[in-house]
Amino acid sequence: MERKDFQVWLAAAEELSEAQKAEAKEMLSGRPGSEAALAALELGVGEDRRCPHCQTPGAIARGYARGLRRYRCKGCGKSFNALTGTPLSGLRHKERWLEFGRSLAERETVAASAERCDVAISTAFRWRHRFLKAAMACGPKLRGIVEADETFVLSSRKGARKLERKPRRRGGKAGKRGLSDEQVPVLVAADRSGTTISAVLPKVNAETLAAALAPVVDKDALLVTDACRSYGACAAALGISHQPLNHSAGQRVRGELHIQTVNNRHSRLKDFLRRHRGIATKYLDSYLRWFHLAVLANKPSPRTCLAAAMGAA
Repeated sequence: MERKDFQVWLAAAEELSEAQKAEAKEMLSGRPGSEAALAALELGVGEDRRCPHCQTPGAIARGYARGLRRYRCKGCGKSFNALTGTPLSGLRHKERWLEFGRSLAERETVAASAERCDVAISTAFRWRHRFLKAAMACGPKLRGIVEADETFVLSSRKGARKLERKPRRRGGKAGKRGLSDEQVPVLVAADRSGTTISAVLPKVNAETLAAALAPVVDKDALLVTDACRSYGACAAALGISHQPLNHSAGQRVRGELHIQTVNNRHSRLKDFLRRHRGIATKYLDSYLRWFHLAVLANKPSPRTCLAAAMGAA
């Protein structure tokens, strides 16, 4: 870590609660990975011990169950632990999850994850999609100059029992040239601060684009796109400014306006997906979350991946 970053880290440490300082001290002093994983999970219960069932704070600690501290709510009387209400609830081998978070951060295959964590391949596959279910696919709102463009991923029914066509092997190629119903559109939008969002679209039109961008684009943003007419109608529906670039006429940059940032994101996304040799379309949204978590994030730690799986990041 650079000295400047270390100073920032130390300054932030002063704002930690007593429980968080104790956890940080334990982590820095070193301890077995299994203990570290369980301690990281316990941080899912905040200082106010708020009940996930009724949101009443001040729950009472009542012993341990399945390796985690158990709490009883004073409001509804129900019991809970750090995993209650999260996608990880009900999964076993919690002591290995920090190591699995490391596997996600390093973008390993299912087989490599299973070997690292000493679990079955089916277990590693189940963990992957449970971990990614809660991971956020976007950060704060997109502001200022916002670039948007779509890319296309080959539709896949990998794992399906019945197909109406001849199965492809390891991804394969589309049977039709150009864009067709064999291609799934993926929207990527980014602002100049680096904040990025992505979404799987049923099709590319003004309605689907507006539905994907409305929750994440600031009203004062300037939308920069290619010459696709759907974006103009989308911007009008959202009430934001829009500047198209006509790539077919050689207009790739106009002043400070371009869509090179999202095109770079497209390239990195395709590289990320390629190593998995054909992603089932039904899981594509999860892989977009993984792309944000492990590729776009700056050197994610195993704890970051575990916190994201609990909905805390």
